[in-house]
Amino acid sequence: MIGMTPHVSRRSVGAGLALLLAVAGLGGSACFTTASSRPYVDFVVSVAGETFVMRAQDAETIGLARENRAGRNGLFPIGPLRRGDGGFNAPWSWHFEPAEVRMTEAAIEVCDGRPSYVEGHLGDYPTYCPWGARVVAER
Repeated sequence: MIGMTPHVSRRSVGAGLALLLAVAGLGGSACFTTASSRPYVDFVVSVAGETFVMRAQDAETIGLARENRAGRNGLFPIGPLRRGDGGFNAPWSWHFEPAEVRMTEAAIEVCDGRPSYVEGHLGDYPTYCPWGARVVAER
């Protein structure tokens, strides 16, 4: 059979590709089944005696928030707010957008405030940056 190529039908290639994608899909979703391998981390943040929960997905933000909790930096969170508690920031009716929240060292004053003030003035806070915030726990 020199010079002859084996015949592979498109149907068998398609079936093989579908099986490969199905297995890869199962493997990918199984990666995030334990709490230690979640694609995010929840941090309890304290601001002037009040607390809220910040969910972070960005690896650098997670590292900086952990350093903040350990007292190794003076950074504070900044990011866009969304309506609703996001399933993690009760009793507040707002939450940081987990994929976009970051830790920063400076921000303009108009985005600063206590969580309770943000609660009553949510329309005034497309972005929140509580200057005095400190990460106090990870959960």
